[in-house]
Amino acid sequence: MNSKVLFKWWLLSLLIMTMIVVASVNWIDVPIARFFFKGSEKVAGLAHIFGSSVMVACDVDLMLSIAVIRLMRGSIPDYAKVIFLACCASLLAFAANDYVLKELFGRYGPYTFFGGSNVRDFNFLKGDMFSVFPSGHMVTSTAFAAMIIRQYPRVWPVLTILLCSGAAALLVGDWHFLSDIISGAFVGSTAGLLAAELWRQHLRKLRK
Repeated sequence: MNSKVLFKWWLLSLLIMTMIVVASVNWIDVPIARFFFKGSEKVAGLAHIFGSSVMVACDVDLMLSIAVIRLMRGSIPDYAKVIFLACCASLLAFAANDYVLKELFGRYGPYTFFGGSNVRDFNFLKGDMFSVFPSGHMVTSTAFAAMIIRQYPRVWPVLTILLCSGAAALLVGDWHFLSDIISGAFVGSTAGLLAAELWRQHLRKLRK
């Protein structure tokens, strides 16, 4: 597929995702979050273990490890290069989400929403890195997974199961609304697939 076709598919995906998110915000998000709200206290402590900062630290540690191996051995296998680039895509997507998208949408999480005060769904241009739309967890993990899956399609069942499990945990723990997770997966997959396409173009130029 050439770049124009890919861009058209991306625009179509963006339109579909937007419609799903709008429907979720209006009719699905609050009922699901309310259903899990009381029980979410039992798993609240997991937020410290699986927080976005921990995921970012894992990306950085993995990149440093691969870089050290490259310096010591003089080369690394192709899969290590893909993992390194997947970490790069993950970190860049995380930064764009936390410092641009979250500040743009300014959405509060379920705990604040159900806190009793008059909280609006979105507070445009008034958000910060603690806002929840799109989900930073999903942006970071999906960007990494999308890059890996694009290069090694056989691993998609394992990574898809892990992503779905993580998404379910975010819902059960009431850390995010459903639409946060959907939008985060879209942003992350966009970053990962873009990184994979750039890498493939680079490889094609080397082979000429």
